Amino acid sequence: MTTKLVVQNNSDKAVDVYITLGATQGCVQDVSQIITSHQTHIIKLYPLQGHFKLQPHEPAILAAPNGEGFNGNFSFDTPPLNCPTDTLPHGVNLAEFIINNGFQPGGQETVDNSCVCGANAFIEFVLTADDWTTNGGSISVKNIKNDVWNHNTGLNGVFPYGCDNCTASVAPPSCVGLKPQYANKDPICNVQRPASSNQGGSVIIKYNGPTPKY
Repeated sequence: MTTKLVVQNNSDKAVDVYITLGATQGCVQDVSQIITSHQTHIIKLYPLQGHFKLQPHEPAILAAPNGEGFNGNFSFDTPPLNCPTDTLPHGVNLAEFIINNGFQPGGQETVDNSCVCGANAFIEFVLTADDWTTNGGSISVKNIKNDVWNHNTGLNGVFPYGCDNCTASVAPPSCVGLKPQYANKDPICNVQRPASSNQGGSVIIKYNGPTPKY
């Protein structure tokens, strides 16, 4: 079944949403080809990256062309960044996804909220179907939320700060450095389901406002 992707601004201020596509065979690889709703217009920066404005409490439905998968990430009010800046002192987190990838042998639809490089936004995933799980299928997941940049250990669907391998800090960006103290005990960061036999439904990604800067 086809999975629908919805992005929603759940805050009281307009937000600039950046979408960065993965160069994944069989998935859409040009933001100009993304099908949008609600009069959403993606401004193309590069084939794999663009951005669009979402007004307060406004949703947008995005889809790949028929028959193609959809792989990429969203960041809010900034392109993806590996390192903190003066205006983003606690880094940037990403809403990552690959959906409608049943063409991949053994393909898994996968979503996660990556705080490996920190967090600038409160991002929430709402998964409307009942077959999304983590930790090898042992934990059912319907909702994913991150906390502030250094409080994301133990949260289903969230990669903690500096933990690029979920249960370990192996090779995060050098500006982040190794942070094994934030690693999870169990592999709970990727939330997945079989791409070829999923229940459909929607992946709703909500921007719930910026995290505190200080």
